[in-house]
Amino acid sequence: MTFAFAFAIACSGGGSDSDDSFAFLAEVERGSDESGFGRPGAPGASAAAATPAPAATAAPAAAFAQESVQKSAGDSSGESRDSSNSFGVVTTGTSGGSASLENEIAAATEGRVIVRTADLGINVDSITESLDDISKMAVAAGGWVVSSVQSRQFQGSISIRVPADRFDDVIEQLKDLAAKVNFVTTRSEDFTEEFTDVTARAQTLRDTLGALRTLYDRADSVEDAITIQKEITNVQSDLESLEARLTFLSQSSAFSFISVALESVPIELDIDAGDDIAAAVGHRVTYRAKFTPPEDMEDFVVTWNFGDGSREQSTDRIAPTGNGEEVITAPIIHVFDRDEDSPFIVTVELRGTGDAGIAEGDDTLVTTVSRLPVIEVFAGENQIVEAGSEVDLSASFNRPEGVSEISYSWNFGDGSAPVEGNFADSDTAVQVDTTHTYSNFRPNPYVVSLTVTGQTEVGEVEVTGELLVFVRETIGVKAADLDAGSTVRDAVRTLQSVGVFLAKAGLWLLILSPAWLI
Repeated sequence: MTFAFAFAIACSGGGSDSDDSFAFLAEVERGSDESGFGRPGAPGASAAAATPAPAATAAPAAAFAQESVQKSAGDSSGESRDSSNSFGVVTTGTSGGSASLENEIAAATEGRVIVRTADLGINVDSITESLDDISKMAVAAGGWVVSSVQSRQFQGSISIRVPADRFDDVIEQLKDLAAKVNFVTTRSEDFTEEFTDVTARAQTLRDTLGALRTLYDRADSVEDAITIQKEITNVQSDLESLEARLTFLSQSSAFSFISVALESVPIELDIDAGDDIAAAVGHRVTYRAKFTPPEDMEDFVVTWNFGDGSREQSTDRIAPTGNGEEVITAPIIHVFDRDEDSPFIVTVELRGTGDAGIAEGDDTLVTTVSRLPVIEVFAGENQIVEAGSEVDLSASFNRPEGVSEISYSWNFGDGSAPVEGNFADSDTAVQVDTTHTYSNFRPNPYVVSLTVTGQTEVGEVEVTGELLVFVRETIGVKAADLDAGSTVRDAVRTLQSVGVFLAKAGLWLLILSPAWLI
């Protein structure tokens, strides 16, 4: 029997596409270290720094090893095996014919490979003591610590594994340990399909490995023996990877993974958001807050929520006010685009961190938003004047309710000083008159503007009206502009020109006279 023919017979009992079968092996290499499980016979990546796994964790691996020995020995009795139970997988099913909802759910999940995990965020009084308490909690439940880190005095994290049947109990114990529970997230993933598929592929590789070893014992030449040994090595490597994945799934099902993020209980810190504000739609509003930072706390973040559905704004910049240790935050600018839901409740939240721990505080203020009153200004009709003439300007405007301290300013557009004035609140005048003289002509008109300004509860309102003044050249000659000497010379020259013209005209008339024809 040649090697090629013998190897074909050995593999005919169960072919498997090895490329597809081991597509997940990279995930096994990565996941085993992160979740506290290593390769078969090897500890997890964090085992050196964490509490050793209890003896109970050896049960799935031992069952798996025993099954591997039986399969490799060529067990061909044809007996059916429960592959899930052979690897120590914990199932949630119960026996009995109870019609209760719990038993119905248990019956539906019986024989399934369910992996449960949880993430918690809690506040505790002492990070160091709480990490120690959680470690003891995991060991007491029959589990172990995967990793434990205290990054800062006020922050830490710990990951543990506990038996699946103690998962809910441990979650409740962690809640009882916390001064405040920030969040709890639990997940359940069903790996039954993958577990069954990997189990079948592993069995195929075991059958192939047994056949190859038989062929190796019957090899007719050294060349055939070397070739068979290479195949045995490849198959053995693939089988070990599958067995590692099976062990990981079985232990993940038997021991649930819990990750806990811890923060110190924050210190209450007073922060003053300032007085209530009246604002106008479309106008900028400035917010600043004051507080006194605790000792050994240097990092602060202040977040403003404007109550109108817009995005929150934050700043980490502060400056001393000069009033002891008090500081003031950098200004935050916001513009309200509506007044329908006014007033708005504006909230400021402060969070500080440092060697002293965590500090938190908040405050609120009310911002009343309304629309500015409308002042309408009519500056007058456009005018045409001669240079040097005085122009009369008369403008009018309305005085809406809620507007006080009204002032005005005329700007004549020629660089001259503006004319300004004020109206008393008791004054009912709505007209502004003035005069101005434009000394110089220019082809383009002068733009005259009247600006009316008033004060309201939500801010200043300012409106400007305009008119055009066209200045033309002066008509006529002024005596002051005459020069006697030059005028006489011009007159003499003009008369001389007229005399020469008349003399020439008479000469031509004489020449062309009909008298010469007689």
